[in-house]
Amino acid sequence: MHFPLEPIIGGLMASLAVAALLAWYVSKPIRFLRRAFDAASRGDLDARVGTGLGKRRDELADLGRDFDRTAAQIKGLMDAQRRLLHDVSHELRSPLARLQAAVGLARQHPGNIDSAMDRIDREAERMNKLVDEILTLSRVESGMSMPRDENVEIAAFVRAVLEDAAFEARARAKTIAFEADLAPLETASIKGNAEMLHRALENIVRNAMRHAPEGGKVSIVGSHDPVARSIAITVADNGPGVAHSELASIFEPFVRGSGAKDAHGHGLGLAIARRVIEAHGGRIDAANRAQGGLAVTFSLPA
Repeated sequence: MHFPLEPIIGGLMASLAVAALLAWYVSKPIRFLRRAFDAASRGDLDARVGTGLGKRRDELADLGRDFDRTAAQIKGLMDAQRRLLHDVSHELRSPLARLQAAVGLARQHPGNIDSAMDRIDREAERMNKLVDEILTLSRVESGMSMPRDENVEIAAFVRAVLEDAAFEARARAKTIAFEADLAPLETASIKGNAEMLHRALENIVRNAMRHAPEGGKVSIVGSHDPVARSIAITVADNGPGVAHSELASIFEPFVRGSGAKDAHGHGLGLAIARRVIEAHGGRIDAANRAQGGLAVTFSLPA
């Protein structure tokens, strides 16, 4: 029996061609992935896979895009870590320099030891406060040690913060009027971490106090939406406000408005407040008031 060889050979060659094309099609994204993983292992997180895959819509293309997203997120976290390390080093440099200067003056002029010790005490306290704020920010960002199962009555919680703020203003010999409209919040409560929420609101109020002028005013207005099950609190001052271009960045660590007059702030208070609010499922925004000053509003699920 005679078998025609030409069709068999032709079919075999066609099968080999299809197999080779299929192998190339499958191996191409794998090669891109291998190169990207190799680059990432050397610390190059700018390598991307998706740009070389065109409009593919298969599982390998999805894997490549997942790699790109992961690399971008890791790069963002590493960049943020570097910025934080740089900012912390910068913030510590000034008090350390003043500490060294105070020690040098005390050695050169023993008669001024009391004033030098006062300066050393102030700078040590400043560094201690900075380290405490950095640890708080780190704890909130990592989600560690932050149970959110306490029942927090909003009106009582806000009044406690205002009481502390008024005491702090008197201690600084600064005259500030505090106004609060908390009637809508009298029956509102949330599940959360009372300590961290207190810290967040305290930072927002303290920021308003810092920018309010002598004899100025800080107002707090609350609202409660039982249908949407949410509460909102606005803290406003009558200070100079913030440049419009800086509104989006004032919640970032170590960012201080260009008009800030208080050299004792580290630019961490609002950053901590934002992370605490977001960890409780809320959001926070800032806007300049038409009548002057800044208004910071945050909302939380009730």
